[in-house]
Amino acid sequence: MQLIENISLSERAAVDFGRARSTFRAGLGEAFALVWVSDYREPTGETVATFTAGYMCGPVYLEGLAAPWALARLPDGAHFYFMPRFQWSAGKHYLIDKPGSLFSIASVTPRS
Repeated sequence: MQLIENISLSERAAVDFGRARSTFRAGLGEAFALVWVSDYREPTGETVATFTAGYMCGPVYLEGLAAPWALARLPDGAHFYFMPRFQWSAGKHYLIDKPGSLFSIASVTPRS
């Protein structure tokens, strides 16, 4: 499994990430992860109009976890599982930001 260390949190994302991390209670075989959520629907099947796709903090099952999942380690040593949605570059630094609602905690893009 790939280890990602060229990643950090913006101040906005750090608040919610820290809160989610400190309150996370793993079930049997689970670990903390940034999970991509592409769609959010009402019980009727209609897409929620205000939803924006993005990463959210949540559990992931460790059994069978393999590529493209990666283990990310922040500068402070905190770690989490993460599935990059693009080709990861070891030569760039990536910033996890929180551009919108609390449901979508993170947007991950290369920093210029």
